[in-house]
Amino acid sequence: MPVVRNRRRAPDEEGEAEMNSDASSEPQQAASQRSRQQQKRQRRQASDSDSDASADGRSTPDTFTQLHRATDVMVKKLVRLALASEYSRQVIRRTDIRDKVLGEHGARQFKLVFEKAQTELIERFGMQMVEQPLREKVSISQRRAAQRTERPSTTSKTWTVVTALPPAYRTPTILPPTRAPSSTTESTYTAIYTFIISTILLSGGSIREQKLDRLLRRVNADNFTPIDRTDRLLARLCKEGYIVRNREMDGGEEVVEYLVGPRGKVEVGVLGVSGLAREVYGFGEGGGSNVNGGEGVGAPAKRQEEVEAFEKRLKRSLGITEPLHFGREEGYGDGDGDGGSEA
Repeated sequence: MPVVRNRRRAPDEEGEAEMNSDASSEPQQAASQRSRQQQKRQRRQASDSDSDASADGRSTPDTFTQLHRATDVMVKKLVRLALASEYSRQVIRRTDIRDKVLGEHGARQFKLVFEKAQTELIERFGMQMVEQPLREKVSISQRRAAQRTERPSTTSKTWTVVTALPPAYRTPTILPPTRAPSSTTESTYTAIYTFIISTILLSGGSIREQKLDRLLRRVNADNFTPIDRTDRLLARLCKEGYIVRNREMDGGEEVVEYLVGPRGKVEVGVLGVSGLAREVYGFGEGGGSNVNGGEGVGAPAKRQEEVEAFEKRLKRSLGITEPLHFGREEGYGDGDGDGGSEA
């Protein structure tokens, strides 16, 4: 009997050993299978990244060329916009550049496109875009609106095209009036708005409508001018930004006055007004002869005294504090002056 029990127990022990060995080998097989799958996945990712890198390497030069061409097209568009705007005396606005030049995809390239267009204008056309000054807050309502604004704008985001040539080349021989619509019409129009801007600046930066009418009557331009009717001409000057017409109520009475506009400050300004005043009174670069006639012994000293006296009066009328020099003054003549047209 004991022998029989041993025989029956032996097969059972062998089955249990096999089951234990199978159970111990299953985790090893699962681990090896997981490792093989992970290795395949890593190899697949590596091959995909290599293919993407090779594709990017092939497309990088093409992408750079496309971006360069797109930027070059936008630069040319901005140059054409600047020249066309100056021909019609229209202001160049930031919104126009965004809509007509940059579009939806080039909004972030404004600085790059503007700098390249500026270089192109200077090197090829002898011109440059100059930012216009901000409009002055002259009325009470405008000043209140500016005070309510938390962050008032410090830039106008508008530009005007002006010449970039050195002063030695800014002569009528080199820069004659444009032939569109005609040289005579253009020179006449320039003379008229320079005269009106000069009267405004020499009056302290602003002039009443009644006083401007009196001055225009003295030059026989109160009703008609060689360009158009006087009222239409003033409206055109306001539209183009040479002057600004401001209306206010003072004690129930409407007060209308004119100020120098942004374009007038850029194109004429103190430099043009002082030059015109010197030429009219004989103190310009070509007015070297004695105003009293003759060349006496004390003529140079007397001439110097007259020039200094005239410069003081001119500086006082323009409302500026720094000394004026022939052809070197800068800035705008709408500062605080005594309001008298002494020059």
